[in-house]
Amino acid sequence: MKNRRGFSLVELIVVVAIIATLLTIVTLDFSSWSRKAQIERQTRELFADLNKARLDSVFMKRRHKIVMQPNGYTFFRFSSADESRTTGGTIVETRNVTYQMTKVNGTSSIADRIFEFDARGFTNDLDTIRVNPADTAAQVDCIVVHTARTNLGKIENNACVLK
Repeated sequence: MKNRRGFSLVELIVVVAIIATLLTIVTLDFSSWSRKAQIERQTRELFADLNKARLDSVFMKRRHKIVMQPNGYTFFRFSSADESRTTGGTIVETRNVTYQMTKVNGTSSIADRIFEFDARGFTNDLDTIRVNPADTAAQVDCIVVHTARTNLGKIENNACVLK
């Protein structure tokens, strides 16, 4: 009998089927992993921008505000204390976001929500911002704005649990 070398057709088909199954599983997991990472990135960027507006208020000794929209937000800088809270200020920057934002309950619109920081970095605009959808495995997907600080958190049972 001759010594045969190589793979049989059945062995080759089994290996190709196993590889196809593994690629399908990896592709599905990558999609959810990518979405989770994008939500975390967007939440952390908004957190950093809120803190930047707060710190700019302190360093420049001028009021700053961020006006929120579901799909983005705009930075404003005030040149005097007499400028109107709602219509005053100079646009510094506008940012668009991928994932829509709402208030913490997930249904209340965040449209035209103003976060104004005084010259000492304090705000009276206390609220919680949620980056939707909240049913992902993202470690952070909400931000709580307090008088003197801002915190990251995770939505659990319609509440933002601070991290």
